Amino acid sequence: MNRTTFPSGGAFYQTLKQRVDEYFQITKKKKSGNLSMYVKTAIILGWLAASYVLLVFFSASFIMALITAFFVAQGFVLVGFNIMHDANHGSYSEKKFVNRIMGWTLDLIGGSSQLWKQKHNVLHHTYTNVSDLDDDLDTGGLLRLSPSQEWKPWHRMQQWYAFPLYSLLTISWLTFYDFQKLITGRIGSHKMPQTLVRDKLFFLLTKVFYFTYTIVIPLFFHPVLYVLLAFLAIHIVTGITLAVVFQLAHTTAATDFPEADSESGKLPEDWATHQVHTTADFAPGNRILGWYLGGLNYQVEHHLFSRICHVHYPALSRIVKKTCEEYSIAYRAFPSMRSAFVAHWKFLRDLGRPPAATAG
Repeated sequence: MNRTTFPSGGAFYQTLKQRVDEYFQITKKKKSGNLSMYVKTAIILGWLAASYVLLVFFSASFIMALITAFFVAQGFVLVGFNIMHDANHGSYSEKKFVNRIMGWTLDLIGGSSQLWKQKHNVLHHTYTNVSDLDDDLDTGGLLRLSPSQEWKPWHRMQQWYAFPLYSLLTISWLTFYDFQKLITGRIGSHKMPQTLVRDKLFFLLTKVFYFTYTIVIPLFFHPVLYVLLAFLAIHIVTGITLAVVFQLAHTTAATDFPEADSESGKLPEDWATHQVHTTADFAPGNRILGWYLGGLNYQVEHHLFSRICHVHYPALSRIVKKTCEEYSIAYRAFPSMRSAFVAHWKFLRDLGRPPAATAG
């Protein structure tokens, strides 16, 4: 089978890049993070540290522990959406070493920054919504997230069991998938670059550090059952929040799921047009949600300009939308997070029907 590639791009992306560059020249802003991003980082890391201290050292009852565990989970979510995501894309700062350090906040909350860069930056951002290449669509057959994926009888109920599965996202990283990817050197069918010994050591040390501060230290102050239940609660909230937000932008009936030509390996559209058609914004005018999500409600802008910090996405969205209109490229945006959630739920329901029923 030929390697999957994109056809040459047209004038759309060149025009768009030129207009975005002009925006930064006129406003004299840097494409990386600014003071508001650094203040935001301080607030988030302060929230996470304070929540952890309250949970471990000051929770005098199980109910208090669950409440503060929820606060810790929100700290994890905020780190994931706002800090590690930009940093691992290289858009947090102009300085590479700052991006590297801030990217390690993913390792701080139990993930792996080096695996994320391969899975998310390389596969998802290049081959968005292309089955067998975009690893975000691969659930091992548990869910059917693309029309090109094989239908299974249990998919009839996937709109109901998908969300409990989503809640296991970060637990699956911690207990299995990160280790599997590191040992096999593969993400799905994709072979990763060879991992250096120092990177493997860093991976193992950060996992040990994570389990030490989330389980071992709390065991000195609380019963085993309380610690394990709080740990589970944190990851259920973190997992479902991260998974749902990432799904809303790509797995709905509003987005495309293109397939490469079986002979040439070429996808039907150039990379930039592909990104617009496989992605949707949601709740673009909601500033509070945008702050919480780290601009991930502006997914179209993020996919086109992932090396630009999310604090600039609201301004860029106007440029992207106008340029899409001029080039007759469909720009999808749900007016609210609720409407995007409903669209995702209906998409799961429709893909869960047997293909013959869907076709009819």
